[in-house]
Order: sequence, then structure tokens, then C-alpha cells
Amino acid sequence: MAQPLRRSAESLAKAARLSPAPSPPNTVDGVESARQLLKKLEDLARKGGTFSTNPDVKPYAFYGGQHVSTSQVIQDNLWKFGFSETARNVLDHMTVHHDAQALVEMTQGRLAVKFGCSQSKISRSIGQLSKHNFAWKERRGVYRLHPLYAYRWGSVKQRRLLKELGEKTLTKHEIVIPTVRNEASR
Repeated sequence: MAQPLRRSAESLAKAARLSPAPSPPNTVDGVESARQLLKKLEDLARKGGTFSTNPDVKPYAFYGGQHVSTSQVIQDNLWKFGFSETARNVLDHMTVHHDAQALVEMTQGRLAVKFGCSQSKISRSIGQLSKHNFAWKERRGVYRLHPLYAYRWGSVKQRRLLKELGEKTLTKHEIVIPTVRNEASR
């Protein structure tokens, strides 16, 4: 037998009615936020943008604030070319001082003063670099550094320059890594 309700307890009829749960806000993780994300991706795609989960790219931290990109394969095998010390100095100078067209304005006289040697030594060094196609003379006092060896203006500009130079110029000035005696016997 059921016990009668006590006076202190409310009867079921007088109990507060439950109201419907409020709809989840748009910022809550779940279906709504997934819809928002998909909408943002659609908007981004419509505008021609891209979506990345990578963090923002920060610049490298180098002395001087700039960096140069060089071919790792050629850099690793640079010793095989047998460049003189002065030729390496001239190559380093060109690697750091070229413009967006990979051109370096330099005179042999100024380089001779900079490196404390004779102009004829600079001339022989440029000859070594030209023989192996690291650089070639464009006109008096202007040399072009091979953009497949080193470039410091970013990949977009480098690809544009390669297209401008064309396959004919690049194959004419192809850098071929010499084989040394120890490697030939393997």
C-alpha cells in the first residue's frame, strides 16, 4: 500500500515543468563548430585561399638577418672542383652579393683590393669558376652566378629566373661534379 504524501513534499502536479534545453552556442565543440569550420573552409576555397595546419612561418635567425640557399649536393662536393683559395673567396662573394637576376656587379680590381691580391689572381679565379660554370660573364664588370648553385631571393623569384634563362642557357652552363680517383675505383 502506498504511503500518503507528506505535507512538506510537493505533489507531482505542482512540480516545476522542464523547459527545453537551449540550443548549443556556435562556439561549442561539436556539430555546430564543425559546420562553422566547414563553412570557413568553403569560404576560403571560394576566395582562392589555402588552409594549413602549420604554424605561422617565422624568419630564420641568422647573423645579418638574411640567408642564402645553396645546392646541398654541390656544396657537399665543392672540394672536388679543386678551386684555389681565391676562387673560393670570389665564389663566396658572388653567392652573397648577387641580385634577383643572379647578377653580380664586380670588377677584378675591386675584388683584388678586397682580398689583398693581384688582379691577375682574381682573373684566374674567375676563369676557374667559369670553367666549371659556377659563374659566367654577362658584360664588362657584370657576372651571373649560376642560380641552380646558389640563390638568395626566394623560390618564387628563382623559378621565374630559371624560366627566363631557359633550358638552353642552363644546359650550356651545367655544373658537373668531377669524379675523384677514389670514387672512380669503386
